[in-house]
Amino acid sequence: MNRSRTSTAIGFRRFRIWLAALILLCQGLQGLDVRAQTLEERIRDQQEMTVESNEIPGWPAGPVVTAESAILIEAETGAILYAKNIHARQYPASTTKILTTLIASEQCSLDEWVTFSREAVFDTPRDSNHIAMDVGQQLTMEDCLNAILIRSANEVSFAVAEHISGGSWQDFSEIMNARAAELGCVDSHFANPNGLPDENHYTSAYDLAMIGKAFFANEMLCRISLTPRLHILPNDHMPYEKLENSKMELLPGRSYAYEGLVGVKTGYTDAARYSVVSCAERDGMKLICVVLKDESPAHYEDTIALFNYGFSNFAKVNVSQVETKYDIGSTGFFYGEHDIFGSSKPLLSLNKEDCIVLPRTLDFADTSSVIRYDTVDQGQAAIIHYSYQGVDLGSVSVDLAEHQDLGYSFENGLQGEAPADEEGKAPAFVFVNLKKVLMWVGILAAAVLAVWGLRRFLKEYHFPARRSNTRRNWVKDRRRHHPTEYEESQEKSESQIRRKQLKEARRRSLRREESEEAETDTIRLHRREVREARRRQSRRIEDDRPEMSYIRLHRQEVKEARRRQVRREEDDRPGLSYIRLHRQEVKEARRRQLRREEDERTQPGYRRLHDQEVKEARRRQARRGQEERPGVSFRQLHRQEVKEARRRQIRRKLGVHPEPDFRRPEEPQEEQIYYDRRDDG
Repeated sequence: MNRSRTSTAIGFRRFRIWLAALILLCQGLQGLDVRAQTLEERIRDQQEMTVESNEIPGWPAGPVVTAESAILIEAETGAILYAKNIHARQYPASTTKILTTLIASEQCSLDEWVTFSREAVFDTPRDSNHIAMDVGQQLTMEDCLNAILIRSANEVSFAVAEHISGGSWQDFSEIMNARAAELGCVDSHFANPNGLPDENHYTSAYDLAMIGKAFFANEMLCRISLTPRLHILPNDHMPYEKLENSKMELLPGRSYAYEGLVGVKTGYTDAARYSVVSCAERDGMKLICVVLKDESPAHYEDTIALFNYGFSNFAKVNVSQVETKYDIGSTGFFYGEHDIFGSSKPLLSLNKEDCIVLPRTLDFADTSSVIRYDTVDQGQAAIIHYSYQGVDLGSVSVDLAEHQDLGYSFENGLQGEAPADEEGKAPAFVFVNLKKVLMWVGILAAAVLAVWGLRRFLKEYHFPARRSNTRRNWVKDRRRHHPTEYEESQEKSESQIRRKQLKEARRRSLRREESEEAETDTIRLHRREVREARRRQSRRIEDDRPEMSYIRLHRQEVKEARRRQVRREEDDRPGLSYIRLHRQEVKEARRRQLRREEDERTQPGYRRLHDQEVKEARRRQARRGQEERPGVSFRQLHRQEVKEARRRQIRRKLGVHPEPDFRRPEEPQEEQIYYDRRDDG
């Protein structure tokens, strides 16, 4: 009895356990669905966030990224090419380690030994990235940098922080914050060297880009970050070998490999999500990309999209090659070096290596510039800052020329080393390129002499008075003393004039014939259109399609002919009557006669020329009258065609023409079709 009760209790207990497990499983599945739905909504909301750089007029539109914060800058100039929520505070996760390794490379040598303390080993969570170091073991600083950048080892970051600060790793945060402020960070506060979750540990996309400028300028750190495998050999303080693989997929040979990659560092925590800080270089332009609070694998896809956007839409421009507003060398007066007849250089010049980043859709003239004289470098006279619509594009420095010799001093006239003043500073010198000064003085003297000589020549030379009517008097004398020769020359000139007139008349005749041929082509085109319409009508009748009466078809053709006639009238120039044409030709003949009189040619006689032109015009008019048929008005033509159509319709109904193709209307002869065209005179 007791055994049965015990077995029943055990069975009931197992049933309750299984029931509870089933309930928990269902709740977990529901939680996963809610979490997935929440993640999808978050991704959609992050994609719809405003991109600040896309609101700049004339700026290339950037891609849509999933990251909550993203930035793309040019490393050399610092120009921001893409900006999305760049000053929002975000958890950086393991991307913090680029600042840790940067400080370590600046303050330590690679052969220093780093000892792992108990705090460094046991403060590292077991579920985080590590390389399983034990208390008391040692690694060189070079191996530590490899472990941090390749395997993102958290205990190694703690050990390096303790080694640099000389105390606990918490003290290292002060060094990190001070170095971040020097690099231009404005939104950051670092609490640990590895990016483990902490409420007081945050940064922004802009600040990580500023840190990235210094990090990716270090060739050693960039080379380590691109190493696909961590390999640490055993030593006296670590008896076994360590071999680990990098998890970054942007490296060459990986699934998201990117051409031209300079360096990369990734990070992930539950609160920070996925983040990437990377750098790529193509065609002499080096870009830094930062994406924060992204999802996988979207953080790689967003990085690649931003790199492609930057390289395809922006280019570097050398300011010294295109700048004309601040072209100091074009003056050519104030030059340096003591050798006055040797090669001299300008005292001020634009830096030949400074560049700005400019969108490919804009020109250099679209930028605005501001010059500032509060420079830190003693070798710089000023700095010119360029911008577009408030966006900083970079700057160029105005440098002072460097001289080995001080040259001539106008204070004491001595060459060589300048005397120092009471404070130990050399006095200021002014250098003048005497070679160019003498050259310009010579040019001015030659110009003055030339002007003086020309004025003296014009003043002393006597120009004789020109005789009036010289040509006319010569013609009179020749007519009086040599009448035979004069008549021959007169006939010769008249024959030449007649030849020219005949050539001009032939040219006008050819032009008129060409215009008449064009009108003939228009008539032929109209005839072909009428024939084609009739053929289409016959085909519709043969295919047993709904029959369209000939009258309706004719009306359509008449409307189309009217439209073409209107278009031709609009395209043609206004017609000239014969009287107007005659007047124009008479005016043109008078103008030619006046030009001949001005050229002192012999006059052939206006009446003879006028009679020839009148005869030629009458001949042309007679030819046109013979070629044209008697005109028929459009209304008469329409009535004739309607009557003919009705006769053909009656004959078809009566069966007068029993031929197989009686349905096809006979095509009229071309001489039966008349067109009412406008007389062009």
